Amino acid sequence: MDAKRKAQDPELVCTCNDLYVTDIQQALDEGETGYKEIFTVHEMAPRCCGCVDDVQQLVKQWQQATTDLA
Repeated sequence: MDAKRKAQDPELVCTCNDLYVTDIQQALDEGETGYKEIFTVHEMAPRCCGCVDDVQQLVKQWQQATTDLA
């Protein structure tokens, strides 16, 4: 993970694959909530796994938001 690059762009979640918040949102909208599955939607694979906590946090936020809407 390139922490300096990530700090420069808060929308960038995975610097190894250039995976952004919008990419994760798209995968969530397609029904994927697993770490690896989110990458698979975009034909990517996790590399260093330094973003796993950030991805999981975004999934939790999305799940909470969708629950609150119900």
